Amino acid sequence: MVALEHARAHRLERRTAELQGELERLVETARENDRLARQLHRLTVELLTCDDGDELVHSLLEGVRQNFRVEAVGLRVAREWFAPNLDERFLAPQLWVQNRFVASGNVLLGAPADDETVTSLYGDTTAPLRSQALVPLRDGSQLFGVMGLGSTDAQRYTEGMGTTYLERLAELAGALLARFART
Repeated sequence: MVALEHARAHRLERRTAELQGELERLVETARENDRLARQLHRLTVELLTCDDGDELVHSLLEGVRQNFRVEAVGLRVAREWFAPNLDERFLAPQLWVQNRFVASGNVLLGAPADDETVTSLYGDTTAPLRSQALVPLRDGSQLFGVMGLGSTDAQRYTEGMGTTYLERLAELAGALLARFART
């Protein structure tokens, strides 16, 4: 009887430790989500003060890099929509935007396809990017661009991870950038 009670107590201790670990992971996730929400809000307020397209793009890229702690941020929008309203280095043909990155229209996570892809979106990077998030930029249902967040950490952006804040960032950036599209 004592052995049975001892075994039961041991199982309960092990299960309690497992639940404690799970609770700690959930609390850490909640803290990280709260931090991301604050950062996204701060970035939103900053972007709303931009008066022209180039200022918006600069503030967006720097804000994402700093607030979301990524090594590289890149942006390409359809030349057909934005020339001459944005700096040429951020423009690409509409077909390139659609075919190269986000034909599916969803946030894409994982390793960059190749060095050419990295260079064409991010320019020269100081360290090799091992994972990235590619977020589609839209005006309504019209896809017009892509923003990439690149990391040297291969586990930073992996398939299956949550994309809620990336989707919110894409929606914000798309709506604000669309104000500077040619009419």
